[in-house]
Amino acid sequence: MAVAPRVSDTPASVQQANKPWLAYFTTALPLASVAAAWHLPAGWNFIGVALALTAFLAALGVTITGSPLGVLINERNLMSLSRLQAATWTVIVLSGYLTLAILRVRDGISPPLDIAIPQELWWAMGISTTSLLGTPLLLTNKRSKTPDSRVVDNTAAQLAESPEDIQSQSQGALYANKDIHDARLADMFQGDEVGNTAQLDLAKVQMFYFTVIAAVSYFVSLATLLQKPGSVSSLPALSQGFIALLAISHGGYLVSKTTDHSNSKPA
Repeated sequence: MAVAPRVSDTPASVQQANKPWLAYFTTALPLASVAAAWHLPAGWNFIGVALALTAFLAALGVTITGSPLGVLINERNLMSLSRLQAATWTVIVLSGYLTLAILRVRDGISPPLDIAIPQELWWAMGISTTSLLGTPLLLTNKRSKTPDSRVVDNTAAQLAESPEDIQSQSQGALYANKDIHDARLADMFQGDEVGNTAQLDLAKVQMFYFTVIAAVSYFVSLATLLQKPGSVSSLPALSQGFIALLAISHGGYLVSKTTDHSNSKPA
């Protein structure tokens, strides 16, 4: 049985306690990003900027939700794969652009912001944003439905929870956690509905693999490219073939959310 959070651990009290720290972080971390890009050795400066931006997201998460992974938690108190992907691409691309811009300022290259962003990179970020914004829209209809009672009982047995708790916490046919502190990384690989939340969602697993491969490859490409910043005026591009695979993966991910897994009925 889950233990109820103490009063001092609730998100409201955490936010109140951490408000001064957020002000410090919003000042210190951007300055740390500039210092890292300016002073660290070529290649490592990009890594330093990426770490600073990641730390900023963690600081926001702690301040608002009480967890450093708060940026990944959605409105159902679950870790979201689409949020992970959006956050990952945001950190990598912004870190690369910021590092290159600061280096061009340092080296007196004018104009410093004349940095080309390849079309394939826009496509990748657009696909990521589509999943982030499209997921809530596709799940809206399921919020007005009720899962079959037998499905609820089966899921309760698999998760070792009571059917009453699942029904009281769920948002229509969608499974939800009672508290934001119940969010786990495993949520990103489980189904969205009461009927399949106890199973692995292969569409999510596939998208996670593509995200990791793309993110790691692009991160290494940027770190290598920025070792010679003086001759660089463009961020590296992703191949069109990989963009096609990424689009197919995201398409399967989004289509899977339209399928009824709970034998649900209108509420």
